[in-house]
Amino acid sequence: MDLFVSAPTQYIEVDGVSFAYRRFGKLGGVPVVGFQHFTGTLDNWDPIIMNGLAKQREVIVFDNKGVGNSGGVTPDSVYAMTQDAIRFIEQLGITQMDVLGFSLGGFIAQQLAVLRPALIRKIMIVGAAPQGAKALHSFPDLIQRAMQLAPAERFLFIFFTPTEASREKGRAALARLQWRVEDRDKATSDAAVMAQLKAITAWGTDAVSIDVTRIKHPVLVVQGSNDDMMDSSSSYTLFQQLPNALLSCYPDAAHGSFFQYPHLFVHEALYFLDHY
Repeated sequence: MDLFVSAPTQYIEVDGVSFAYRRFGKLGGVPVVGFQHFTGTLDNWDPIIMNGLAKQREVIVFDNKGVGNSGGVTPDSVYAMTQDAIRFIEQLGITQMDVLGFSLGGFIAQQLAVLRPALIRKIMIVGAAPQGAKALHSFPDLIQRAMQLAPAERFLFIFFTPTEASREKGRAALARLQWRVEDRDKATSDAAVMAQLKAITAWGTDAVSIDVTRIKHPVLVVQGSNDDMMDSSSSYTLFQQLPNALLSCYPDAAHGSFFQYPHLFVHEALYFLDHY
């Protein structure tokens, strides 16, 4: 059974704002909460990954404020996005969780671990960078180039390498993102995109305000070998700064490394969550 595709979209009101989320998988234990990438909505999670995790864990994914089907206005800082996420999580009654943060979601994961360490048990960060990463200075230019492409090519340009082997995996991943036909999310609005773009750029250009060496949680850092979006070396820097981290680097892969190797990621993630 495809737990992810069949999971209904639910809504919860937090301080007058409606948050859209989906909750599915094996009940009991510590849930895995997913924090999404730039422009990503509920429908941009890979079903293979979501179903793989859900066989062993309860999984919760959501649209943060102003994104997809959630109401409100998207803030333009990672700190404010994290505060919104905390309010949503606490409204659900969650007292401890494991975190899966992809790209922008990986920034939020770092901020969250510093602001509310007791709320988190373990962290998985995919395709992200530490605060102050120089690679993010060129992020707006890369996005501008991507927006000149047709949607399918844009997806391949951002998340996969130019090799045919990587692009083939990318086309398969893009097809999986269309598996859900009913009850799909709205596309992220232009206003939300601009706010997220400002937040991501500021993460790389503003003065560093969080100390990731204070993050004592076990962390799995996953990255592709050729991530132009974040610069693969940024993940190595993050790995070096975190006191209790593992680093997994996937070959011939870019920003969407776990899209390219979904089964491998699920295997590593479940081992990390259950045994590390």
